[in-house]
Amino acid sequence: MAKSESKLGSIIFYVCIVLMFVGVLVFRNYWRETYGGVVVSGHSMDQTLYDGEKLLMKYTDEETKLERGDIIVVDVSGYEECATVSSDYLIKRLIAVEGDKVRCTDGQIEICYAGETEYQLLNEPYAYYVNASAYDFEEYIVGEGEVFFLGDNRNNSCDSRYNQPNGSHLADLYKATDVYGVVPKWALKHQKILSKIFF
Repeated sequence: MAKSESKLGSIIFYVCIVLMFVGVLVFRNYWRETYGGVVVSGHSMDQTLYDGEKLLMKYTDEETKLERGDIIVVDVSGYEECATVSSDYLIKRLIAVEGDKVRCTDGQIEICYAGETEYQLLNEPYAYYVNASAYDFEEYIVGEGEVFFLGDNRNNSCDSRYNQPNGSHLADLYKATDVYGVVPKWALKHQKILSKIFF
């Protein structure tokens, strides 16, 4: 009886070890397919993110619902205008999505959300600029499948304000399909800890 119980105990132990091993492999595979790392390059997100900081992002797919206010990673590798950018990716703040209208007056972003008729002031505690009125822009209508994004450091950002005279902005509004990843709010909150674990 003692040998039988001992044998059964050994079998259960080894089964548990195998299940744990399989669980680790499954989780590891899920994690690698779902999340990736990105390193901030430049100063367009200063006050929120700084040059050299390491972030965890979630890859986007067809089912990803982009939310206004998200920090997004945009794949610009297919755009000739970004050939001089040091990376194939831009890290920006998603401001408006398909159907929205957006404008900036006296440094204040205003949005008329898709399906609505009135403009609303956008609360942007993350935005930084020296001269508010210097980056005013006229109305943009975000077209089908497009996104409108800005850097949090408004005085130093290559972003969707493409009609600006200083030539520092992009030539077109980009597509939602160009969004390569989104930095989850929890990943931003625990950035320092996560960067030590995954980088």
